[in-house]
Amino acid sequence: MSNQPNPAQKSIVFEQPLNERIRTFMRIEHLSARCNYCLDQTTSWGSHLSLSALIELINLISRGDLKQEILKELSRELNTLDGFSKTEKIDRSKLQDLVDTHEQLISEMSIINGQLLSSTKENEFIKALSQRAGIPGGTCEFDLPAYHFWLAQDINSRQQALREWVAPLELIQRSISTCLNLIRTSAIYEDCIAEQGFYQRTLDSGQPSQILRVAVDRELGCFPEISAGKHRFSIRFMNQHDLKLNPKQVQLNMKFKLTCCTF
Repeated sequence: MSNQPNPAQKSIVFEQPLNERIRTFMRIEHLSARCNYCLDQTTSWGSHLSLSALIELINLISRGDLKQEILKELSRELNTLDGFSKTEKIDRSKLQDLVDTHEQLISEMSIINGQLLSSTKENEFIKALSQRAGIPGGTCEFDLPAYHFWLAQDINSRQQALREWVAPLELIQRSISTCLNLIRTSAIYEDCIAEQGFYQRTLDSGQPSQILRVAVDRELGCFPEISAGKHRFSIRFMNQHDLKLNPKQVQLNMKFKLTCCTF
């Protein structure tokens, strides 16, 4: 449960999920951040983008049993936390706070009946928009005059409606944020070198990692392409000086920071 060091503001952090549950959690985290950011914008375009992100969230969450996946991850982490109670050199207060948080989230999530976001998903206004959202230009005013009328309302009424539709996401966001934060802070960065832009390592099968985090100095002008399986992962550092051309692998030795997050 060590705090990971900040690789410095001049670095860009790239993350690679290593299982399907974490991949789904990170996608929900990404869409939620976009939805919440756009919700605070005062223009009609801001409201449109917030609602578009919400529809993507509804579609993503509807694909599987997210409630059970969240409960499984919270319970798994809680069991791991309980194991730390036997460790002598540990911050007991912080450990108890984490245990209490996980137990509270499990309790809140367990009492939800039916599918997550079901009330928002069944909203007739959102259903009509969702049916058109996948069509290029499908939300034009001549296709959805009711939506165009709503976007023309004052910002206060639009934001009030958006907050009501987004409200059921709060517990989902809080649970996923708690799970991911614990995983991300479970290990510290180590200095690594990718020889001629390539790095490969075998993963510990006895203690499966959940997220790879690669921190790269902005000034190096390159980015990592991460390929990971159950047993090993590889990183190729690429640059793309001309956006009209495909990226190419760097041929120099590249310094970077890496952490294999396991909790």
